[in-house]
Parts: sequence; structure tokens; C-alpha cells
Amino acid sequence: MTTSCGFADSSISHEQKVDIDDIQWNDKQHTIIIGNITAALTPTEYRLLYPLRNGMPVAYADLAMMVYHYTLDEKVLMMMDKHIDRIRSKLRNTGIYVYCVIHYGYLLLPELPNGAGTASLQRSAKARAK
Repeated sequence: MTTSCGFADSSISHEQKVDIDDIQWNDKQHTIIIGNITAALTPTEYRLLYPLRNGMPVAYADLAMMVYHYTLDEKVLMMMDKHIDRIRSKLRNTGIYVYCVIHYGYLLLPELPNGAGTASLQRSAKARAK
């Protein structure tokens, strides 16, 4: 199974600090508001992103069951990965990013500038996942 584990190409400035606790979630409209940016998501994208709101990694299998009501297999993982890629596109320039925790799941955190600290992010995300 392959997943898209790319890192953000951060175009936000270093002065712009975003915290995931600052995100406003609208369950009815399937939108999130980060600062002055509103990201409109599909219902499926919203259901996939919402469990990540606490900044803790969520396992692929848990997301598959929560979002699609299926057990995890290669097709479900591929579908999830396509949705995550679309979510990442919609979150571009908001200061937050959906990171991949390799061989585990996904994690929503503030965007790192130009990939800085990605190795330490991977280590800390793996530690959180245990």
C-alpha cells in the first residue's frame, strides 16, 4: 500500500503563526475557518479531517472505519489518500497541513517552513502514535 506522505511547500511567512486550536469547525456547512481563510470541504473530506483536530495521529484503520465504514484495505487507503491530497490543496496557505505518519496514519499540525524539522516531526509523531 502506498500513501502520499509529502510535506508542505510552505509559502506562508515565518511571522504567521497558526495553531490548530484556532481552527473553527462548522459541521453543518463542512467548512473550517483558519484566521481569515475559509476552506470549504466536501462532507467526506470534512469527516476525514475532523478526527485529526486534536493534533494527535489517527491510524489509517480508524479513519477508514470512521469515515467510510470499511475496514482498511489497499483500495480504501488509496481512496483516503486521494481525499487527503484534495484536503491539502484546500488548506494551502492556511498555515496548517495534514502530515503522514508513515505506516500509521495522519496528523494535523501547523505547517513547517520549507520542510524544516521534518525528521523531528516524523520522530515525534511516531512517539505520539505509540
